[in-house]
Amino acid sequence: MNLNRVSKHFLAVFLGLALAAPALAQYGGGGGTGTGGTTGTYTAPKGGYGSNTGAIVGVAAAAGVGVTYLALRHHGNIVGCVEPSSDGVKLMNEKDQNTYALVATNVSLAPGQRVALSGKKSKDDSGRPTFTVSKLVKDYGACESTSAESR
Repeated sequence: MNLNRVSKHFLAVFLGLALAAPALAQYGGGGGTGTGGTTGTYTAPKGGYGSNTGAIVGVAAAAGVGVTYLALRHHGNIVGCVEPSSDGVKLMNEKDQNTYALVATNVSLAPGQRVALSGKKSKDDSGRPTFTVSKLVKDYGACESTSAESR
């Protein structure tokens, strides 16, 4: 498990616990064996809760869910033209202009295809970007130009 994934999971757990803490603080019932001096019944605060308390808790919970989603969502889609390479095939991602060596075990990719791929970005032992293809999202057909073969 890489450090980025561990930090995302830690963030999700931390946010969940942080957002659950206000709910624990609102619980006023007896938590013991019942032998104390109180009956364990709930007594509302003297002025009652303000009408904004529920709204604030709801907004905080929604913000926590949103942040968790953004932190954990998967960014593994690339679009570009498949090109021949000395190591097999490569693809230059149109979005970030990075060239990835493709590792496609279950997807057949031919040079000259413009495709959208789903998978995982990583780096090989020498530090070059690689993309392990898990799924062919869309085949756009033949590439319009193959002038980038020298890359």
